[in-house]
Amino acid sequence: MAMKWLDHLLRPKDWIRPFREPRREQSVAMNITPPGTKPPINWSDTVGWDRFFQAQSSVGRFCVPTRIGAPGWRATRFLSVVSRYGGRVWFPGCGIDQGPRFYAYLGCTVLATDFSPFAVCVQRKFAELAPEIMFTDWSSFDKSKAPFENCGQFEVAEHDFTTGPPAGVFDLVINCRAFQGLSPSAMTAAATHFFTALRPGCAAIIDTINVQGRARDVLEDCLIDAGFFLPFRASDRWYRAQLQDTGIIYGMVLGRPLIPNRGQYPADQFDECAQRDRKILESFRAEYEARLAAEEPSVKAVLDSPEAIVARVVYATG
Repeated sequence: MAMKWLDHLLRPKDWIRPFREPRREQSVAMNITPPGTKPPINWSDTVGWDRFFQAQSSVGRFCVPTRIGAPGWRATRFLSVVSRYGGRVWFPGCGIDQGPRFYAYLGCTVLATDFSPFAVCVQRKFAELAPEIMFTDWSSFDKSKAPFENCGQFEVAEHDFTTGPPAGVFDLVINCRAFQGLSPSAMTAAATHFFTALRPGCAAIIDTINVQGRARDVLEDCLIDAGFFLPFRASDRWYRAQLQDTGIIYGMVLGRPLIPNRGQYPADQFDECAQRDRKILESFRAEYEARLAAEEPSVKAVLDSPEAIVARVVYATG
């Protein structure tokens, strides 16, 4: 019953020929988070995720997800990486995001997995849609930007990535905001399975939101313990430790510490105190950049190795 709103798209009489524009009344599952909708507190709660994804789903029409902020945009940020590592991509914890399907349209061999039956149902509906139905502006999309010339393959499976890797070997693992909220033991297990699923010389991308301070250390330790190489780990850890030891309340935004307004200073002295603390935080920057430069040759040597399996963590804020 939950998927009735997509059933009409799968009737053969409604399919659109490649040379025709999509009809205005056709729609697919839109990924919209209503105000107040949050993931379950326990990220291992399958039923809670089902409820969350159902609350996100609505009837709508997609645009090609290359514009910042468009549904599916988070995953497609990493399309350029595919050209470097290869086109076999696993999306563990894919949810109802249409990004994985877009990768397959552009020539990748994609496996999209989730332990939520609702999310899997949505992804399987996506698998049956031609790109002209999935995306209203497909006909005007510049296909020359695709990493591969021909349309790829799209497979969907119900799978819990904390319990083991799927069958097969992959060039790239892309986890979009389905890692940071796991318990430490589940995060460690997931990192191990990501590592096992990758062939030597390839990479995992862990996309996060609002992970700050000590939580970054915990997340990175799980990846390192699994066998991943994290570029510039030593410099980043040093910088993070210096900032943390100041006791100043800050948040990292685009790689720099910023002072938020959380009532940590008297209201009439906020500007004065914030300016003072900004100078303290900024005082570590020069040495941090010097450490990055010193670490670069060793990082490059590992990245150039055909055996290294790399984890790249994206720390987004919002």
